[in-house]
Amino acid sequence: MKLSLQFGAGNIGRGFLGQLFYESGYHTLFIDVVPELVEQINKTKKYPIKIVGEKTYTIFVEDISALLLSEKEKVAEAVQKSDIIATAVGAKGVSAVAEILSIGITKRLEEKFIKPLNIIICENLPEPKNTFYHEITSHLPKHLLKSFEKHIGLVEASIGRMVPIITEQDKQKHPLLVRVEEYCELPVDADAFKGDIPEIKGMKLCRPFSGYVHRKLYIHNLTHAVCAYLGNLRGYKFIWEAIEDNEIYTIAKNAGIESAKAISKLDGLPFPELEEYINDLLKRYRNKHLGDQIERVARDPIRKLSMGERLIGSAMYCLKAGITPENISIGIAGAIFYNGDDESSQKLKQIKNLNGVEGVLKEICKVEETSPLFNLIMEAIKKLKDKNWL
Repeated sequence: MKLSLQFGAGNIGRGFLGQLFYESGYHTLFIDVVPELVEQINKTKKYPIKIVGEKTYTIFVEDISALLLSEKEKVAEAVQKSDIIATAVGAKGVSAVAEILSIGITKRLEEKFIKPLNIIICENLPEPKNTFYHEITSHLPKHLLKSFEKHIGLVEASIGRMVPIITEQDKQKHPLLVRVEEYCELPVDADAFKGDIPEIKGMKLCRPFSGYVHRKLYIHNLTHAVCAYLGNLRGYKFIWEAIEDNEIYTIAKNAGIESAKAISKLDGLPFPELEEYINDLLKRYRNKHLGDQIERVARDPIRKLSMGERLIGSAMYCLKAGITPENISIGIAGAIFYNGDDESSQKLKQIKNLNGVEGVLKEICKVEETSPLFNLIMEAIKKLKDKNWL
């Protein structure tokens, strides 16, 4: 039996990667920090995924087990024996995971016959591969560094499947239930694998992968954010409500088109393919059964307004390509005025109250008054005020 290790048994770990591994014939060992979650997986040895859309149906992921991340020796032994590994733990969990990975990888690299190992990185980080490389190798014996680079593949992935927050009602039906959309494609960096590329259902080999990273961040994450922040201004609760608002739909689509033109020019991806991707995304956002909440997508606005991220990053990428990010700027304006309950939103509000919009642009977005984007955002704020959205 092939063994897959899934670090992170949350929504993406269970609701996406767990399904792909199971349907590809792996026994999946989940590694997590939540004792109740680990206990439940070991107790039931399967869990339901509710796939919602035009048709709603439930599938079960079976052949699973789990360990706590704190069970270091057992986890390291599993790393040594595994056929494939994936991570979906979030930025805060990377260091702890990398430390344990290094222990198992060290044992693996010290074997007489070394079997290549690929780690699929499903994290929202600016440079996932470099981050994991430095984190893992910082714990690795120096004499194994060349062997690591030869035998261990750090494979970036682009997560496009939408998995909303699990409701208490869903948890009552089954403590491990996950609600997801039908879309189930996993683009990965084809050039990062070491040894034979594993056969995993839904995995799409992409090259050059940088274009697909930009496609995910500067089109998917961008248009999702635009819908959320403008939908919030309009008083909506769900993403599907926002996208059914014709004005928001138009702005979100045009924002995506602006980014698509830049990606096509700078990364070489065909524009018609990107346009089709945008249309498919906007259709997926209309999925009422998914129950995707605006608050989930909009939270942590400081990170999402930072340089290189979905909003400012896509706008700067457009400017680099000679394209005016007019609609993206409207989304940025909406984000600046987001007033959520999370800590990041409250800090954003505090900065705006103390130093005005200019302070937010300089301190958070790193956009100076001399930048063309500064004026575009100020003009966008005026447009939203003229619409009485602010």
